[in-house]
Amino acid sequence: MKINPLLVSLCLSAGLASMTVNASEQKTIMEIQGTGSNSPFVDIGNKEYQSKDTFQVTGVITHIQAKDLGRDIPSGLYIQDAKGDNNPATSDGLFVSFDSKALAALPLQLGQTITATGKIKEAYNWTQLVAQDVSISGDTIKIIPAMPVILLETDNSLKDTLERYEGMRVTLASNNNLIVSRNFGYDRNVRRNNLALSVGSINMQPNQQFAPSSQDSKQQASQIKNNELIIESFNKAPAGKIPWYPSFAQSTNGVDYDYIRIGDSVAELTGVVGYSHNNFRLFVQNKATKDNFKHNNPRTAAPTLKDGDIKVATFNVLNYFNSPFGGDKNPLGQNRGAKTLEEFSMQRAKIVKAIIALDADIIGLMEIENNGTQSNSALKDLISHVNQELPLDKQYTFASNNEKYNGTGAITSQVIYRGEEMSLTNYQVITMPQQDAPAIGKENGKNFMRNAVTPTFKLKDSGELLTISVNHFKSKGSTCWEDVALQNNKDIDHQGSCEHFRVSGAYHLGQALEKIDGHKLIIGDLNSYALEDPLAVLTNRQHLPKSYDLRAARDTFIGGDSAKGKLLHGENGAVIKQSFGYINTIRKLHPEAFGYSFSNVVGTLDYILASPSLADHIVDATEWNINSPESTLFEYGTRYTGDMKKYADVYRSSDHDPVIISLNFNKPSKDNSGNTGIAVLLLSLGLLIRRQLYQLH
Repeated sequence: MKINPLLVSLCLSAGLASMTVNASEQKTIMEIQGTGSNSPFVDIGNKEYQSKDTFQVTGVITHIQAKDLGRDIPSGLYIQDAKGDNNPATSDGLFVSFDSKALAALPLQLGQTITATGKIKEAYNWTQLVAQDVSISGDTIKIIPAMPVILLETDNSLKDTLERYEGMRVTLASNNNLIVSRNFGYDRNVRRNNLALSVGSINMQPNQQFAPSSQDSKQQASQIKNNELIIESFNKAPAGKIPWYPSFAQSTNGVDYDYIRIGDSVAELTGVVGYSHNNFRLFVQNKATKDNFKHNNPRTAAPTLKDGDIKVATFNVLNYFNSPFGGDKNPLGQNRGAKTLEEFSMQRAKIVKAIIALDADIIGLMEIENNGTQSNSALKDLISHVNQELPLDKQYTFASNNEKYNGTGAITSQVIYRGEEMSLTNYQVITMPQQDAPAIGKENGKNFMRNAVTPTFKLKDSGELLTISVNHFKSKGSTCWEDVALQNNKDIDHQGSCEHFRVSGAYHLGQALEKIDGHKLIIGDLNSYALEDPLAVLTNRQHLPKSYDLRAARDTFIGGDSAKGKLLHGENGAVIKQSFGYINTIRKLHPEAFGYSFSNVVGTLDYILASPSLADHIVDATEWNINSPESTLFEYGTRYTGDMKKYADVYRSSDHDPVIISLNFNKPSKDNSGNTGIAVLLLSLGLLIRRQLYQLH
């Protein structure tokens, strides 16, 4: 009789294992998983994350993880009990961690029954069996059907639900009401591309709807943390591709293509449930198509906006730099934008189309290269390409004081406008604060904010004066003195870094604008969510408790550092008591709106804030969601997208959505849905009915 050497090897392996493992106890997968978040055989309370005893468990292979995925998913096997126990509180699946070389030596396939021997481990709350031995049990092949995920009323969160399915092969049913909360793109935690889902709705950033540090804000942050499912592939996704969605971004006519948007409903994805970095992960096994996604917030070719006689917009143009391609140099000689002419041509095409579709009379631009206003400037390059597509009476010019640079940075803000509709009567650059505080740790105490470009226009038809102040406040990703000295580099109130410095900027801006006559709009990227401190200074503090202090940064100066500048606030900073009463037009009209996506949350960072004098002139305002809901893969850059085709359309022309407002000074507005006068009255009274962006089921 011929002896199969592989069979002998397997038997020897099993024999050696049984010799080295004393009294290994047979347990079912369900017994190992238990009914809680951790295995009952691991003493987490005493910080023991691996069982003292060795166990044997038998199950059917649902997936073979042949090699490690990043640093968080080891090689091994997903196995599932062939029958289960019909107990919804216990998972029927388990991940068996096993050395990749030993795994490769075994003739394993899906549907085989195996027996694994080893110790139980809680790997950062992921229940695993760390196998010392794996052996094949019989030759029967049984493909385990995917079990629909069922949300129970007793589940307090999506995390609770998924704990009951840890390690199992499941499918996401349409009645799970799972929503895309973060689009497919780079996940910093695991250093690979993936997508995130939540239950019921998108996740609003805690301070978008609640006051910072409030109990509601803290509760929202906790709910977001426990309301996330990451959608993954078993191997790292190739650049520009979604392995489980092969038709993503593919087109047959060069115009229409498959896409995903934040807010889409997702159903019928099938895979196994894993866990890492405090998140459950579905490793998809089937192939998705566009039919797996329902667009609840579909793309639009232009903003949905009621007409007035003047429209004003704000648009972050995502580092529009032309200096590498024959343009003038910026003060720092940097290039933060496109790296090749092909990329720049795509960036330009997308932004030009977005500006034309906005059809605004005045547009504030952020993140455009600070290389002047001459023929070789980024500003002139952009305007000339926009104007090529427009009739003479719709073409743009720019507001300027003819200075070579606006500030000393590589990027700046600018204003373009239609000269047919208005005349420029004044151009002012409001010098914003800088911080010159003592060094502390790695923070040198020297921080800056871009100046506010503030032109005043006289509207031709009405003769009204309208001042537009374009702002770009200090980034949340920076570090200021207060972050280190007062908060120990911890974002305890979810405002990000430098909120005190942004308060300084808001206070100074409000004071400077008080000196200007006429109607005023504060527009641009304020790097603050709707109810955060800088917005409370510029608008109102009705949402804040009386005991809440709006604190400005210490050691701030206007026009220079401590040696050359004028002191704004000294070494103790300041508590700001004043609010300037501007109307947050987007929040008033559309409180559920968002225009920026970061990690697993959305909110507003870009604003059009109207002076109280404009309350009776506001017709409508909206975020145009062409960027924030879209995958970053559609941006012009090619470094991380391989050979993925890019499209010269408006979608993901930037990372921020444009914001646009219509104002009425002369004529009745075009309103197909109701009476404009009533809408304006309701707006001024603060009683406008809350409009839902999503009607999910």
